[in-house]
Amino acid sequence: MSKIANSILAEHASQHDFAIEAKNLNKSFGKKHVLSDLSFTIGTSSITGLLGRNGAGKTTLMKICAGHIAKGPNGTLKVLGANPFNNLTVLSKLIYSCHDLSYSGGLKLKTILSDYDALFPTFERTFAEGLLSYFDLDTDARYVGLSQGDKSTFNFVCALAARTPLTMLDEPTLGMDITVRKAAYEILMREYSHYPRTFIIASHLISEVENVLDDVLILDAGKIVLHDSIENMRQSAYQVQGDKADIEIFIADKKVIHKDFAETLSTVVIYEPATEAAAQEAQSAHLRLSAVRPEDLYVYLTHERKGGDLECLW
Repeated sequence: MSKIANSILAEHASQHDFAIEAKNLNKSFGKKHVLSDLSFTIGTSSITGLLGRNGAGKTTLMKICAGHIAKGPNGTLKVLGANPFNNLTVLSKLIYSCHDLSYSGGLKLKTILSDYDALFPTFERTFAEGLLSYFDLDTDARYVGLSQGDKSTFNFVCALAARTPLTMLDEPTLGMDITVRKAAYEILMREYSHYPRTFIIASHLISEVENVLDDVLILDAGKIVLHDSIENMRQSAYQVQGDKADIEIFIADKKVIHKDFAETLSTVVIYEPATEAAAQEAQSAHLRLSAVRPEDLYVYLTHERKGGDLECLW
């Protein structure tokens, strides 16, 4: 099986520059626009974080890319070189896994493993059984009787063991306790180092996935607000703190995405790289300049603060 997996992964890498190519991609359900004019590419042999708040459009985008639902009438989409919808050739080379997969009847885990074995020529059953044993999951157990955390673990293991050129994980660690989540991402990185391929991990918790990502694609209300490498994201913004009057002068010609003015200490976040000139200007104005964590930047880019909405509650 390992030889088959390596052969398919190598063949895909040689044939395609991108695992996914989308241009002006749209999707609506009735009058509700879920995705609006998305244009992006995701390369082969990379780990991309698909980030956004609940309802941002992450799951819809992944299901379209997985061929589970059709895209809207406008725009184009290529997954592994072709439109994935009703395309068995493409669908045999990708897997979409989420925390709430359902299986008919009271199937045992070993029966579901057999189904994966039949569906995916690259599925490594021995590897899957080894991981399930590591996570103390009995293959004689019935899926329907598992806790949410154990269901997520089982689905995660099966997705890794499929070893398809494109693996999409939708909120893969939902319900897992912290030790299992940590182990899951360590296993993913080890698997990726041995069998490089394209992973897309959808999450609304960037702090959980940040250290495994190459790139980030952030959605907000069905639109892309950021698509860049994780390293560029770390350097794309900075914050300054100090006296309000000094800060207002400092930010006059800068792109501000967050303000928190207070009597004692005010803070603003500037969506620009922190240059040496900016650092010297801040120092001259008696302001403290510091980096912005990716998880904080993610919040500022996707959260529209509703000033005064909370004060009326107390």
